[in-house]
Amino acid sequence: MSATPVSGSGRAGMGAGMEQVSSWSRDIRLVSGVILLVFATTHFLNHALGIFGVAVMEEAQAWRYGVWHSWPGTIALYAAMIVHPLFALLRVAQRRTFRMPAREMIQIALGLTIPFLLVDHVIATRVMGSYFQMDESYHSVLRRLWPRYAPAQSLLLLLVWVHGMIGIHFLLRGRESYRHWRDVFMLGAVLVPLLALIGFSVAAREAQLMALPDEAMTQAQIAMADFNVTWAKSTFYGLVGCFVLFVVVREVRVRTTRQITLRFVGHGTRRTAPGPTVLEMFRRFGIPHAALCGGRARCATCRVLVIDGADTLPPPGANEARLLRRISAPERVRLACQIRPRDDLQVQILLASRLNAAPGRTLEPDAMMGKRGLTVLVADLRAFSALSERQLPQELIGLLNRFYDEMGQAIAAHDGRIDAFYGDGFMAVFGLEGTPARAAQAAITAAADIVRAVEALNREFGAALPLPLRIGIGIHTGETITGAVENDNLGRRDITVGETVMIAAQLEAATRRVLADVVVSEETIRVSGRSYAGTSSLKVPVKGREKPLHAFGFVSAPEERSKRDRRDGEIAPASVEPEPGPVAAQAPEAKDAS
Repeated sequence: MSATPVSGSGRAGMGAGMEQVSSWSRDIRLVSGVILLVFATTHFLNHALGIFGVAVMEEAQAWRYGVWHSWPGTIALYAAMIVHPLFALLRVAQRRTFRMPAREMIQIALGLTIPFLLVDHVIATRVMGSYFQMDESYHSVLRRLWPRYAPAQSLLLLLVWVHGMIGIHFLLRGRESYRHWRDVFMLGAVLVPLLALIGFSVAAREAQLMALPDEAMTQAQIAMADFNVTWAKSTFYGLVGCFVLFVVVREVRVRTTRQITLRFVGHGTRRTAPGPTVLEMFRRFGIPHAALCGGRARCATCRVLVIDGADTLPPPGANEARLLRRISAPERVRLACQIRPRDDLQVQILLASRLNAAPGRTLEPDAMMGKRGLTVLVADLRAFSALSERQLPQELIGLLNRFYDEMGQAIAAHDGRIDAFYGDGFMAVFGLEGTPARAAQAAITAAADIVRAVEALNREFGAALPLPLRIGIGIHTGETITGAVENDNLGRRDITVGETVMIAAQLEAATRRVLADVVVSEETIRVSGRSYAGTSSLKVPVKGREKPLHAFGFVSAPEERSKRDRRDGEIAPASVEPEPGPVAAQAPEAKDAS
């Protein structure tokens, strides 16, 4: 009996349908999870008010009940409680490999554990209150829970919160804005459960001291509660068992059917049954790869170039297509987490990875990686080559050590970070913490300290130097790309790259032509919101730009205009006070004097 072959177009159609199902199931899972997390957050904050007493808890509970006991609130909550675990199980069942990062394993384990404790809590409170008119107020519920059920309820609170925080963190960490309030998020993630547990403990002790009659449950009520608990747990874990059985049957079936050949450029050839995504194949075969969002089409770090077999793949789904358009991906570039090859395929990983990473390791980019608005300072000693030819090696290295020590102190004193040393110069960035205005001010002030430090070194080493030390500094503010690079020989290094760095370097080079110690771009002056005296207006040609860049040169350490020069005690707008005779820096670029 021969099997009926499925055409390529038919397989592509099935694949496209699967991608669409995966897309909307992900959205449903996300929305339902957010609803449950909002409910849990309001519930835990209500617990935290127990620090101020049971009466305060019950006042807040009345407002919370107004939302979650209304028909819309009840429907949304119970629908989310059913839909979220169901679609989470569907997501797990769709996996073709269970090699995954530890945080995904923890989240799945928490998701399977929570219902075991949650069912008892829901039935003992809301269900019994709705069907047997048992008091759901805090003073009654706390008396029922404390102290016998306190450990289980506290554990439930922590499991729910950790599960939700893991999901939210990995949902948001790929967004550029997340880094600005990540610390606040982490603080809230710690404080909410901590305060909730304290409030629960304080209020429960207070409720125990209240002169209230003991609640009595009839045998019928106890039997009904036990039946509902058993039925709910059996239903959930029976569903889990069905999914496990489905996965086992599927694996047996796919391993006895045809196999396809996957060629991974630089990582050899593998044969496997069709069905898994390319990202799952990376994990199964231990191929180092990047996956910031964990395979949810929220980032593009797992993208691959399809070298051969692109015509057999289904077209991108809505989420994948949207993301590919956003990064202007060229033709044949796809997300490894979204394509499930049904025929032979050859792909190349596009995001550079360490080839000697541990087998199966998911190479996740640094959380600090991304575009950031920073102020970059580039400094370089002038005529260093001439100086090095006239100095003994020991003297020269000693001088450089002292120079870098002074420069490091000047940068660190203004919350900057030195990203690179290169021979007789260095690059520093400002704005990793704080506002852009503060970063621009700090960079200019640090430049002034550097100029003064060089003058001090001249006084200290003057008799031993054939030439006085002179330094050139360029400062510019703009978008940069920050992150970290790492290998086994050099270790881990934070880096900053981008056009802003290049412009700061060109401003530093311009100091030689205009005879200025410091050249600061007009953008940095504007962002700083401060006024500076003793400057020369410049126009500096920048490679890759048609128009020259407006900048200002300082012949000595930059100094802010004194307060008495500011109008009526008000802070002057971002401006400079130029000296007579603007200077042009449009001559052909001269060679470095060093």
